[in-house]
Amino acid sequence: MSKKKFASIILTFSMLSLVTFAIAQEPQPITTWTDRPEYAPSETGTLYIVFYNDEDSAVTIEKILVVFDDWRIYENDEWKGNRTLEVNEAVVSKGTYPTSTTFTVPTDGRAVSTNVHIIVQTTELGSIHYYPFITVVETLRYMEQIVTLFTIQVVLMIVCTIIIAATIFLASRRPQITPQKEEKKE
Repeated sequence: MSKKKFASIILTFSMLSLVTFAIAQEPQPITTWTDRPEYAPSETGTLYIVFYNDEDSAVTIEKILVVFDDWRIYENDEWKGNRTLEVNEAVVSKGTYPTSTTFTVPTDGRAVSTNVHIIVQTTELGSIHYYPFITVVETLRYMEQIVTLFTIQVVLMIVCTIIIAATIFLASRRPQITPQKEEKKE
């Protein structure tokens, strides 16, 4: 077999596999996004959730459970870091159900990026699971001090530049020689 035939066969199979992969992508029944790409500790954000009914008949959503995996804590006889959204609404075929929930990034040691476990409980389809991710920016421990040091450095550079400019300006000026009157000798 010649090299040209072999290359064309490999190219044909790779193109067919790419086309098959592109066609095989089905829309997800749950889509999520947040109002910002990343958060800092103590910031509040919004998680948007849209359920798409791709069935041929209506689907009744009973409730939506939202679990922030790494932010959960059992405190005062209750779990914190979970949300239950009571829905009890039918979504028509090829229709959508949009909703949102707010969250606050913890300020303690749990303030890390986390997976969010979303469970949409329906009457007809059972539970549908989806796992988006929320990114928390981890700032350096002494970032405020670093910014302060940079600010001081910039101010000192400006002051030094002014001093150097003034020194050069004053050194380049020649003192004016004023003629003095000679005293008359009598």
